[in-house]
Amino acid sequence: MELRVAEFNLDCGGLRGGLDGARGDYDFSGLVDAMHDDWPDILVLCEGAFYSHNGGAGAFGAAAAMREAGGRAYTPLPGTLTGGRGPLAPVVYVDPQTVTVRHWYSGHEPDHFTARSNLLVFTLPGSTQRRYLIAVHFDVRSHIARIHDAETLRPWANPATPCLIAGDFNSHPSGPHWRVTNFDQTPSWRHMSKTRFPPEIDTDGTARPVCDTEPLDRLLGVWHEPTGRRVGGAGFLDVAELVGDYTPTVNPSPAAFGPMTLDRFLVNDALTDAVTDYRVRLPADPQRPPSSHRRISLTLDL
Repeated sequence: MELRVAEFNLDCGGLRGGLDGARGDYDFSGLVDAMHDDWPDILVLCEGAFYSHNGGAGAFGAAAAMREAGGRAYTPLPGTLTGGRGPLAPVVYVDPQTVTVRHWYSGHEPDHFTARSNLLVFTLPGSTQRRYLIAVHFDVRSHIARIHDAETLRPWANPATPCLIAGDFNSHPSGPHWRVTNFDQTPSWRHMSKTRFPPEIDTDGTARPVCDTEPLDRLLGVWHEPTGRRVGGAGFLDVAELVGDYTPTVNPSPAAFGPMTLDRFLVNDALTDAVTDYRVRLPADPQRPPSSHRRISLTLDL
């Protein structure tokens, strides 16, 4: 059976006015546009601003908007951000006609373990094989916080638990395809959201920001230039790298650091051979994209 999964970071979940906007005043047109009438079995939506508040009005409102646009009747599963970082947590949307939810660990449970944050355990029709999906949104504050986020995921590299990780990693791995070099175009106070500390220091005392690759390298491995492969990681593989598609997932803008692929799917060895398709969905109107991020899509043959 084919399982189709999508990830999309909708700026502030469509909340008009961003985090300073009126609670409950959402515009879901960007979400509907990003779907392009292509409705996955599972959607990981990042930045669900206040989606759990007021009886889940935001989470259910987004589900209703997709349904009214001709989409599936999704069930929303609101999650949390690590470290209690605020109300911009991922929300996983599941089509219960094609995916059977066995467990959903949101992070709000009284018996919560950090390693099970935003964890969906599910089966597919006609199968008792349990599979695992984790929705993530790595910390934007610093590379130290992102390392903590990455290490939380390390146990899920175990191939005994077929696991897919989807979300916004706020960082790149090492390697020639993921280099970001134009930090000079952005103010220094924003650099730590995508760089590590300390920076490189030139002989004249000029600080050169360095792209933060350690969090993802801990999961994927460090790029080894002589052999052209990764070494030393936990055991995950990046789907975009696996299929050779290096299309940026962030739309060009003056506020961006250049071409960035922050949205990713990671799989462990149990799911590597199941990957049959991966795509970055470009906005229908590049001048008016539905979000600063692009939707990514994955098909697994399970």
